This record gives sequence, structure tokens and C-alpha cells, in this order.
Amino acid sequence: MNIQEYIESGIIESYVLGQLSDSEMAEVSAMALKHPELKAEIELVEDTLLKYASQNPPPALKGKIASELGLNEASIVSLKQNKNTAVRWLVAASVILLIGSAIYNIILVDKIKDTENQLSVLSSENEKFVKDFEAQSKSYGEMAEQMAILMQPENKKVMLKGMELAPNALATIYWNQQNKNVYINVNALPMPSDDKQYQLWAIVDGKPVDIGMLDMNPELPPFHKMKSITGAEAFAVTLEKKGGSPVPTMTAMYLMGNV
Repeated sequence: MNIQEYIESGIIESYVLGQLSDSEMAEVSAMALKHPELKAEIELVEDTLLKYASQNPPPALKGKIASELGLNEASIVSLKQNKNTAVRWLVAASVILLIGSAIYNIILVDKIKDTENQLSVLSSENEKFVKDFEAQSKSYGEMAEQMAILMQPENKKVMLKGMELAPNALATIYWNQQNKNVYINVNALPMPSDDKQYQLWAIVDGKPVDIGMLDMNPELPPFHKMKSITGAEAFAVTLEKKGGSPVPTMTAMYLMGNV
């Protein structure tokens, strides 16, 4: 018989753990007496199991194992030092079964946690994708609406240029000559303080007419629908107190453009 193949067959582990029949146990014991390498392998497996049982379990698991076996820490150490084969494989088998169950439970719990984490990540990513898609769809819808307004042949385009307070300021008026709707696209305007707000005026028969306030929220598009107007000769933007003013503050004029 090839002893190495015999060792590699797994019978030694089954022998140490007491999983063989009585006749098989006796056979392995007899073989160990004849073959020193087989005896050495049995002792190696026994020592490995004992070392793993006493050193590797976490503190909470050690207590559980000792309780199940009716042993305390000192008695486990004593058993480690005792070379009686029958006692060693009995302790090793009991401990390994407990450890195997605990390890399986730990692995199972970890896998469940990993699965839950993966599902949570997928759910978060899916929610983000949906939100991004909705935001993009809304943005595209707004852009399409703006383009439709800009391309209307009835529009009168009026450029509003920066005045002395803001020479680089710029905005564009789109005034529909049929339905009289007014839209302004703010190209460049300084951000006002919290207590101030830009106000758009139409000059009709030489007099300023309020046609709405501009919301300079950076999260909103710079394209604004204003009040409808008839007979405008020019448009202007002034900076007023928040909520607007009944008359424009001429010293706070930022934009002006003739029709």
C-alpha cells in the first residue's frame, strides 16, 4: 500500500475527528504502529486541530465552546498538553464541529450583509440615475421650449447693453409682435445682494412701465417670461429693493436698449 496516497485520501482527518467505523478506526491505529510517517501525520492533524480550537476562536466563541464541552480555559490547556490520543480527537471533534457551525454562520451573515449592501448600492445608483434622467429630461424640455420661443418669426429681438454701473452687462429681449409676450434672456448681470432685485421696464410713450422682476437664482435658467406689453419703444433694467418699485431708480440703471 502506498502510504502517501493513504494519507492524502482524507482518512487521517476522518480518523482524528472520529468519523470512521470501529473497524476502520482500528485499521488506522494498526497502520500507524507500522508506519511512522502515518503516525506523524495523525499527530500533526491532532495538534493542528487543538491549536486552532484553543487559539483561533474569538473570545465570545471560546466561552460558548467551553460551555458546550463543560470545560474551562485551564482544562482546555491541560488537554492540549495531554498526548492521550482518544482524549485529543474527542476534544478536537467537538470543538471543530462548534467552530464549523460558528464559521458557517459568520460567513452566511457576511454574505447576507454583502448582498444587502449591494442591493442598497444598486438601489441608490438606480435612484440617482432616475433623478439625473428626470433632471436632464426637464432641462431638454426647457431648452426645447426656449428654442421654440426664440425661433418664432413674430419676435422682435432687442439687445440690452450695460450702462455705466455694469459696462459688461448684457441681456436680450424677445418681444412677440402678435401676442405681445415678452421674454428676456440674461446673458450677464452682477449678482445682486439678498435685499435687492432687478426689475424690467418697458418705455411706452416716453414713460416707464413695470413688466416684472428678474429671479437671479443661479439654479434656474436665465430665460424669463415677463408681463406682456404693447407699444414699447425701449426696454431697461434697474436694480431695486426686493419686490420691486413703482418707479425706476434712474441712478441704478444697469441695462438699456431701444426697440
